[in-house]
Amino acid sequence: MKANVVVLIVAFLALVLHHAFFFYGHFGFDDLHYARLAHDLTSGVFDPDNPYSYRILPLALIALSYSVFGVNDLASALPALLCSGGILYLFYLTFRGEAWWKLLLCIGFYFGMKWNVFYSDKLMPDIFVSGFAFAGWVAYERGRQLPSFGRWAGVLAALALFAAFNAKGTIILLAPIFLGYFLWDVLSKRWMFWRNFLVVTSVLLGAYLLVIYSFTGSPFSRFTAITSNHYLNPCSYDSLPWATLIDRWTTGFWQLFTGAGLLIHLAVAVVTLVVLRYRRSANARNLFYPLTVVLGLLSVNFMTISLTSYNPICLDPRHILLFSPIFAVCSVRSLSLLTGFRRIATNSSTFLLAIGLLLTGLCTPTVQQAIYGRTLEYAEVKRSFQQLIGEAPKGSVLYGSEVTRNLGDYFNGFQTGSPVFRNVADLPKCATEVTDDQTYLVRNWYADWHASHGSGELAKRVQEQEYRLVPTPLTTDRIGVERIACP
Repeated sequence: MKANVVVLIVAFLALVLHHAFFFYGHFGFDDLHYARLAHDLTSGVFDPDNPYSYRILPLALIALSYSVFGVNDLASALPALLCSGGILYLFYLTFRGEAWWKLLLCIGFYFGMKWNVFYSDKLMPDIFVSGFAFAGWVAYERGRQLPSFGRWAGVLAALALFAAFNAKGTIILLAPIFLGYFLWDVLSKRWMFWRNFLVVTSVLLGAYLLVIYSFTGSPFSRFTAITSNHYLNPCSYDSLPWATLIDRWTTGFWQLFTGAGLLIHLAVAVVTLVVLRYRRSANARNLFYPLTVVLGLLSVNFMTISLTSYNPICLDPRHILLFSPIFAVCSVRSLSLLTGFRRIATNSSTFLLAIGLLLTGLCTPTVQQAIYGRTLEYAEVKRSFQQLIGEAPKGSVLYGSEVTRNLGDYFNGFQTGSPVFRNVADLPKCATEVTDDQTYLVRNWYADWHASHGSGELAKRVQEQEYRLVPTPLTTDRIGVERIACP
């Protein structure tokens, strides 16, 4: 027990240290859009036409953090960090009272999917979906293994999955797993979990639709907002040629599968199933964990996220973070079963060495990514923006890439006063009879790189609008600031 507490504390401290010394920064698109929506919530502003507004759980938590600490990186990271800590605590509860190596290996599997650590302090909803999806799964798994807990398992699972639904709609990817559990339980005549689960879920969804109706005038405004904001993109598989979908099912999925650290979970599941078949030990308890992994991987590749057409998930690792804690537990349970079959001495130096080597192999990509993130020197980028905001002349209008605009607004606390940041794409044509001494072009490699702009693209846009650029003393070694002037 004490060893498991130490493992839990060290793991959470690792996340805190990761944020303190290896914070990557912000992408400057969706993440800062969530930051703005959360800031708006602090003023009671809710945009019913924006589909992101309905991801109300992370937005509300970030808004609460902003209300207490102001708009800054600590306040932005705190909700996600606490949610990540909650996932670690659920690992602890799952393996409480068991050998310490199980908890350590489970956290190793979780950290070994490097995107869990990367997004542990980010302004994105995916870690919240992961945390509450995992809580729902743990409730079911505990209810299945501990019949005395079964009465509450359905209630807790319904509450957790409803919370995940209010973080992001990708929770639908868990549907095949829970449908499989449902069919399994129906055949086994286990009803208690599903009776309570369905009753509580129905009540929650009914109340949710009533609340949405009272705020927007339509109980289905969330789905209307998604439909009205839909646009053709590389993940619109329902609108793209069949060849694109086939490529996504095959080579695309394989790249995600290997790059996101999922291969080891499939390997453990397959080996476990083969051993169970060979030993004729394929009972329901033993099959539960490897089959969960197989169902989850099939869902990642084939499950649709649309209610109106077939459109599987975009192949971005953050969309599948909700499976990683579940897979971590399942793989540890399967390995524990295999060590029991082989009667391996888990306190031997050979076993502990094997665990150490496995953890090293799992976590090496995560460490490499953290070190890379530090090379971007986000802290210096932030200081240069804050210095510019403090020194820019009153009434300044600062044009730059979309990421520059979003970062500027964020570092400015989303205040409406001076200076004003704008996208250079919105720069109007030069009016030669007007000279504006307060209009500037801002270039910063970090922001422009995330916006996919080359070093000369922003200047070219300014010149296309018939302006010239004049050097200014606001330029530093981190950020370029030039006055935009008519000829």
